[in-house]
Amino acid sequence: MEIWLIQNGKKRGPYPDYDIRSRIAHRELDPETIAWHEGLAEWTEIGKMDLFRKEFPEKESVATPPELPRKYLERAESAETVSPSATELPKPRKYLIRRFWARWLDLTFYTTIWWLLMYLAGKDIGLALLNPWLQLSLYIPWFALEAWMLQRNATTLGKWLMGLRVINEDGSKLHLKNSVWRSVRVMVTGIGFGWGLLSLLCQAMSWFTTRRIGKPIWDYLGAHKVVASELNALKIIVMVFLFFVCAQLQLAVKGPHLQKMMLEKNPEYKEFFEQANLRYFPINKK
Repeated sequence: MEIWLIQNGKKRGPYPDYDIRSRIAHRELDPETIAWHEGLAEWTEIGKMDLFRKEFPEKESVATPPELPRKYLERAESAETVSPSATELPKPRKYLIRRFWARWLDLTFYTTIWWLLMYLAGKDIGLALLNPWLQLSLYIPWFALEAWMLQRNATTLGKWLMGLRVINEDGSKLHLKNSVWRSVRVMVTGIGFGWGLLSLLCQAMSWFTTRRIGKPIWDYLGAHKVVASELNALKIIVMVFLFFVCAQLQLAVKGPHLQKMMLEKNPEYKEFFEQANLRYFPINKK
């Protein structure tokens, strides 16, 4: 069933009923929110609708505690919270594209540094490319680093360039434990360890899950949210530049080995590379 809402004096919608339930569960809608759906004679408070009445817990009368002593109030005032300078977008699905590019800039930047260090350390790049266990564990150090950055700064390089920050529902920063669990969920269910078709499948599933429940599964389970500020043109230019530089550096390190492996499996491409002058290593002519 499709639901219409009145928010900030404007009519919004329609929204599917499961979307409304998700937003109620995350306290994005209160019982006094005015809504309407087909079959109702007039606009009604959403908490009074038969469709959603059970979604709101019944209010119970509880004793009012005494006022806190001043020393406890001072502690609460000095507690570190994330500044509300960024504006939270009303529907997370609207900035899925921004989150996608932020994620893959982080991963691309990290893997570029990783391969450069392998090269500078004199490691066999060709052997590393063929090692499945090394490929499986490639992103583990990054997600450990990401967990630390989110706990400390609520953002990463890619998220910062895209104007995104990850915080708790109450506006506070993530604790390290929660941040680690979030990164583990992203690594396993979000990108599938970066393994080819598995990665594509996990990203597609994450896309459809987010469109259905309003946020990725790792933020839904952890009660986190992503807040966004306006895009900055200069930051976008920097992001494109970093993607280009990282691609060139990885091509310089891995290109010769990838070409060699391809020619060993498909020697018929040797003439093509010679004619196109796309050689990363000398090809012996017969």
